[in-house]
Amino acid sequence: EAKDQNDGQLNTPATLDLNDGKQKVPGTLQNGNQIELTDGLQVTDILQKKIPFDEQHQRLRFVPGTLSLTPAETLTHCYADPDIYENHFPKRKIRGIPFSLKHKLVFIMIAKSGSSTGRWVMNNVLDAEELKVHKDLLDLSPGGKYEDFSAITFVRDPLSRFYSSYDEVFYRYGPWMREPERSGRYHSWAKHVREFDHPHDYIYENMTTYQEFQDAFCPPNIIPDEYKLDRAATPRRPNWCTYQPTHENGTLAAAFERFVFEYDGVSPWDVHLHLQVPMLSNQLTGRPARVNEVFKTETSIKDWENIVSRYGQTLPDDDENLNARSIPRRFNPKLVSIVTKRRICQIAAIDYCCLNFKLPMECDDTEVDVSCSLDKDEQGDYRIQPWSHPNEVSRDRSGGRIDLG
Repeated sequence: EAKDQNDGQLNTPATLDLNDGKQKVPGTLQNGNQIELTDGLQVTDILQKKIPFDEQHQRLRFVPGTLSLTPAETLTHCYADPDIYENHFPKRKIRGIPFSLKHKLVFIMIAKSGSSTGRWVMNNVLDAEELKVHKDLLDLSPGGKYEDFSAITFVRDPLSRFYSSYDEVFYRYGPWMREPERSGRYHSWAKHVREFDHPHDYIYENMTTYQEFQDAFCPPNIIPDEYKLDRAATPRRPNWCTYQPTHENGTLAAAFERFVFEYDGVSPWDVHLHLQVPMLSNQLTGRPARVNEVFKTETSIKDWENIVSRYGQTLPDDDENLNARSIPRRFNPKLVSIVTKRRICQIAAIDYCCLNFKLPMECDDTEVDVSCSLDKDEQGDYRIQPWSHPNEVSRDRSGGRIDLG
């Protein structure tokens, strides 16, 4: 039992009533009554039409990761509200995707979810080429040009992916990226960064050069003497520090935590911050594109081995490209507080719900309110979405409990 500091009362964990398959959620009210959690097995039976949907409830509430469905099966029922997640859908009307015309296989890439590795395997093992298709992947739909192709994608644990996404955009938009290399390379990106009005520029406080950034995660005193002359690296030239685990003292983690609570979760400014489900969905309808199989990056090498074996191919042994762009975290995740991790789970709730990811221990708590909704749309089709969207949840970081706004 846990004591709530607000009212001095004891909050007991949610208990499952085996008679109705519902869990009571302490302290959460709807129309004066406690909201109930429906057992994931019961929700699964409803989606598989083994039992009827009780129209009286209108919405059922369940915990992410509790459905007896694959990620691909769960995704087919997803709804990414086009108004709420408008900025998480692909921006450009056309997107490039690796197609293996030989094997009739298409790999839908999602940034920070094994896209670099997957692109390399498709291009170098499965004879793929990058083709331009509509951003909503209409070409994969029934009647589309590639309707008979098998469509696969890889997704990543949302908490781990959020860490990686932040590291990526922190680096890409740092003040050190405002000037192109002497050779003139990256001129267009340098111009973009110079002209970009960063909505969270406080994360670069007291940090204007790449050297200052590198010193934060790789202090000069830990660098071996033979590598010290290489310390003043440019942003795009790797050195000894590039591949070392972080030695930051909490400065970078503190900036990260501030960002998590000031970011509204629905206004990403870079594709690396886009949530995964909208990248697999039609922005007009909010419904998912046709995806035959959804794999997880945590087992990507094994999964790619199985995929290529279907076509009589094998992966090369110990090729560095199979772990493309594998660089250690710059801020120290061990310094990230539980309340910050809970806020991230709320931001990424649609990925947890629609891809059937289990919540991490820090977020698997009835007081955190990371839960999913099942209801029907106007056509009578089931739809899964977060019970509360990122912009509907309070961003109070004063304590361990994050309440609904």
